[in-house]
Amino acid sequence: MSERPGGGSADYSESELAAVRRAIAPPPPAPPETVWARESPPEWMRPFWKLAGLEPGLFRRLAADPWVESLSLYAFFPPVMGWREAGRAIPDLRITGRTRGPAAILRSGGDAIVIKPYQNTRENEIARVAAAVNAGPAQLPSLPGYLTERFANGAFFTDLPPERRNDATMRAVGLALGGMLRRLHDAGVYYNDATLAAPEGRSHLIVADDGSCTLIDFGVSLLLSRHPNYTREEVHNFARTLPMYRVFAGMAENRAEMDDFLAEYRRRIAQASREDILARDLKFAQQGLSIAARRMGENIIAPLRDGFLEAYRPAA
Repeated sequence: MSERPGGGSADYSESELAAVRRAIAPPPPAPPETVWARESPPEWMRPFWKLAGLEPGLFRRLAADPWVESLSLYAFFPPVMGWREAGRAIPDLRITGRTRGPAAILRSGGDAIVIKPYQNTRENEIARVAAAVNAGPAQLPSLPGYLTERFANGAFFTDLPPERRNDATMRAVGLALGGMLRRLHDAGVYYNDATLAAPEGRSHLIVADDGSCTLIDFGVSLLLSRHPNYTREEVHNFARTLPMYRVFAGMAENRAEMDDFLAEYRRRIAQASREDILARDLKFAQQGLSIAARRMGENIIAPLRDGFLEAYRPAA
């Protein structure tokens, strides 16, 4: 059995890989205390606990694998396994988290990828549409329940330094954002999130050094292909970006009250046109620009707005 950089065996059979992938399918649950009778497992072995009784030999091999020790479940995602088969060293791993929960960033040489669990059942489909229209990160082969995408290099819009807040840069950002939303809307995707800035200053727009832009995080986005027939999950995603939803969620005493709230919103969005729904993205952009201006300076408003309006207009 061959050895790879970092030591340990890299050769897992197809049946072993299938068992590993079943074990780490999200959400990997916490192991029952009885599984670890004598001591707690290392943190990096927790995603594989199901194999301790079902595949004890495989479990021991995983525990002795330095790639698994360094990367835990991320060692088995297709791009990472490709790096291993190519003879690369164990990649660097960093776990980060914003509003959607933990996301893993892995770097190997000049390559960087992001791995994160789905936030909704259609996120994979939405993310692929966004990538196809050059609005979201490129999507890579992944495992069920997870997105694996190319890391978007650059700075969050609200983190741009003062020297990059000039008229030319702001106009370029406006053109890029307007173009991305136009293409998403033409593809039937409602982004449904803060683009330029949320009240707490968070942005979902990445601005690269060359001025190109990428939108990230489509966890609350909607595909309008089934309009007006939306699932409870889709209605929840639609409503939870509204300030009034956050107020109601804090007041609701049980699931029945939340279900009634979402049923009312299902009726509302069923009665709205696709155009009315997509127009909310424009309100998000406008609100985000006002919020960002308080942080970055009022001078960003006019050039960014002008660029956005020029790029968003539908083709004649």
